[in-house]
Amino acid sequence: MKKFATILAASFLLIVNTVSAEVAVGVTANFASIETDGTETLRNSAKKSTASSDVEETLPEVFIELVGDRGAFGLAYIPVQELGSKTRTDSNSEGDSGTYTAKAELDSHIQIYANLNLADLGPAKAYLVGGIARATIVTAESLNSGSTYQDKDVYGYTVGLGVRGDLPSNTFYKLEGTYTDYEAYTDKSSASNKIDAETEVYSMKASIGYQF
Repeated sequence: MKKFATILAASFLLIVNTVSAEVAVGVTANFASIETDGTETLRNSAKKSTASSDVEETLPEVFIELVGDRGAFGLAYIPVQELGSKTRTDSNSEGDSGTYTAKAELDSHIQIYANLNLADLGPAKAYLVGGIARATIVTAESLNSGSTYQDKDVYGYTVGLGVRGDLPSNTFYKLEGTYTDYEAYTDKSSASNKIDAETEVYSMKASIGYQF
């Protein structure tokens, strides 16, 4: 992650080192496929249960960016992303019998990103996307023990490709395909159940913005 942050900082210097840099704002429709794989280890039996969730969502996103001749450097915000839910019922003699429901969401997702121009595609420009994201995993599980897992901040990196073109009256559009990989979420409940989960997001984004 530190290496990725260094590359992003270098991209910032490359983009803003121009007298023609301008500010732009916009909104995005993020068509996201959110994939989460998790493992829970029960407190008494040490039994491990695995589950996967694949959620398709259309997410609202807003962004502000500094646009230069070589690309753009910006900040994007998504209010919330649902990670899905899973329910199972266990029955054993080790004291772990009961119903377990796992549910979580990514809250207050903030991303710092760079768009580096690659080539002209007629009147539009193709660009490379790179970014670092931070979000809070908010848990809303229901465990037979009555215990809960903690909310935690996680970081991730984003890579992808996009196309940007001009529209009338200082407006523009962007079309992007991106992949985001978040660091693993690990926690132990007050009843000593343990959970490990990893989340990946595949996105197709359509944006419209205004450049000042």
